Amino acid sequence: LESLGTYDTVLADYLVGAMDGFSPYTQDLIFGKLKSLLKPGGRLYIIGLEPIPDSTSGIANIICKVRQVRDACILLAGHRCYREYPKVWVERQLDLAGFKRISSEEFPILYSHQTIERQINVGRRKIPFFATEGLKQEMKTALDMLSEKSKEATGKSPGGRINFGFDYIITAEKAETW
Repeated sequence: LESLGTYDTVLADYLVGAMDGFSPYTQDLIFGKLKSLLKPGGRLYIIGLEPIPDSTSGIANIICKVRQVRDACILLAGHRCYREYPKVWVERQLDLAGFKRISSEEFPILYSHQTIERQINVGRRKIPFFATEGLKQEMKTALDMLSEKSKEATGKSPGGRINFGFDYIITAEKAETW
């Protein structure tokens, strides 16, 4: 990375979570690498998604269930799940890498049925990789039921959207060197 030069601004757009697919277990190392790309006083903007929990109360729980089944489909297909990192973890890593944190903002996520259905379809696309026909059929049924429950839940929500979780943007700065 050092041969790439240095920059005033670096944008890490969902990079930390995406790393799990191509460079697992090295997420903590990326902050030092990104720092080496910045000029003194340069800004790093990290965009991420707060992880979806295993469960929650109310109609938003459909989002948790969809994540669980989607991830099960990914694993049953022999593939790696996309893993998000909490905002507090990213902030801690920035501190450890010697960045000065400038700001941290959260942006609520509004899930429509169409948004939830896209995650269900991730699971559907993994079904052909399953080992048995019985497992394929059971998971297809489970995904179809989740799709129906998503329609019901979003239909009961204001504006047809479920407010749950958040994306975040953290702004950090590389210290000036004298």
